[in-house]
Amino acid sequence: MDYLVLGSNGFAQMGDSAFYEKLKIEMRVLLDYFQSSFPIPQKFKTLAYYSVKTFHHDFGDYQEIVLWYDRDYIDSLEESEIESDNELFDLFWSWFRVIESADLESEELTDQIKAAYNKSVDVSKGEHLSVSIAS
Repeated sequence: MDYLVLGSNGFAQMGDSAFYEKLKIEMRVLLDYFQSSFPIPQKFKTLAYYSVKTFHHDFGDYQEIVLWYDRDYIDSLEESEIESDNELFDLFWSWFRVIESADLESEELTDQIKAAYNKSVDVSKGEHLSVSIAS
């Protein structure tokens, strides 16, 4: 299996005291978004799935939504002499181009992430105020 990075929204910012709480919520909302808006086509159900992947960086770990897929199999479709295999290869990459172009920083998704975060914090302690600073 190999993965293709789909991205993140940027709601959770390194250095923010609530970074990991925000990141967890951001990833949950985005994962739900991909699964509901761009379900894995039936032909690829056994070959691909969405998940959250942690990446390591000098300044700290961060996460992105990725699509795991059976790269060896998909690559073999392109090399096949069977026309239907070539069509399936093209179908996979056409589908990926659609999901890859999703606007993860849209106002709608950002508002969903903010709302989910606000539900998770204690407003009486002002924990929600850092949301208005993040973009």
